[in-house]
Amino acid sequence: MNISNKERITELIKNKAKEIGFDLVGITSAEPFQQAYSILEKRKLTEFISNDRELLTNPASHLASAKSIIALALSYASKRAGKEEEQNIALYARGKDYHQVMQEKMNELIIFIKTLATDAETITYSDTGVLLDREVAYRAGLGWIGKSNNLINPEYGSYLMLGEILTNLPLVTDQAMESRCGTCQLCIDNCPTQALKAYCLEPELCLSYISQKKDPLSMEEREMLGNQLWGCDRCLEVCPYNRDIPYDLHPEFFPVLKGDIKTILNFTNHNIPGEWKEAALFWRGLRTLKRNTIINIGNLGKEEYLPLLIDNLANPSPVLRAYTVWSLGKYRKEEIKALLSNHYFKENDNMVKKEIEKIFQNNNWGDIND
Repeated sequence: MNISNKERITELIKNKAKEIGFDLVGITSAEPFQQAYSILEKRKLTEFISNDRELLTNPASHLASAKSIIALALSYASKRAGKEEEQNIALYARGKDYHQVMQEKMNELIIFIKTLATDAETITYSDTGVLLDREVAYRAGLGWIGKSNNLINPEYGSYLMLGEILTNLPLVTDQAMESRCGTCQLCIDNCPTQALKAYCLEPELCLSYISQKKDPLSMEEREMLGNQLWGCDRCLEVCPYNRDIPYDLHPEFFPVLKGDIKTILNFTNHNIPGEWKEAALFWRGLRTLKRNTIINIGNLGKEEYLPLLIDNLANPSPVLRAYTVWSLGKYRKEEIKALLSNHYFKENDNMVKKEIEKIFQNNNWGDIND
């Protein structure tokens, strides 16, 4: 590629990205993210991302010839989502899986790039945990990383899906944007679990993390879950930069999923609708959705859902039976005490039996044993 064409090719790539439908596009170099590396050295990483800090922060670890990174963003902001009456689902997870949407559009852009330079090498990511999307987007000038730890753009806010294309092409880079959060700390003040500190997130306290966690949820985590089925939008909902932004720009992200308790508990591996299978929240599988739903019933404490819990004591999964016991114990009724006492002696799984023992202890129902 002729270096003198760098500016022209950069302009063509940006124009094509907009034509494809990306709301934001920016360019940064493929230099390592040194500051992010230093921060990660001091933090405990979650199970959702790689624990290899070099992979997370050094683009050359993914594409040795990388010279530039094309940062891309799609807005998923919507006014079509009504307030959930039963279980809350984060907005990003209520439409089509953003991984698929981003990848399809990035693939289209790559095809175009290779018409400009036949020797172009590329590799793409979108929230795969292998490269830090927000750091790429920040350095490429798509926005700043706010106190909420979300990327915030002054025009589109922070309801943004991010992705990037690493390439060996030398392109004209953009300038990073300075933070405009100022003295505002609404995201911190309104975080339901106090997981947020200024520009720092304690992931293990974050409701989004807890709702997706694979390991067993502690008693505290079950209480913290409240009525969240998946994710948490509180820091987005209160951010002033999300007040006057464009909405419903991409039909793929229109919210279609609803956290209906009866519907989810009636799902089996054979009757799950396509819109659920194609949503980002299905990556943990059906059991996690049912686990969260069962916990939410206990936290909601509505009488109408008691029969659902009682029926679920026959669930073939001992894990789900254990959470069912916990939710039943939240009702603290004499009939629940009798029900769990009878079930204890029929139950053949020690984990479930121990859960019943804890309920009796916590509710001061006396001892129960074989």
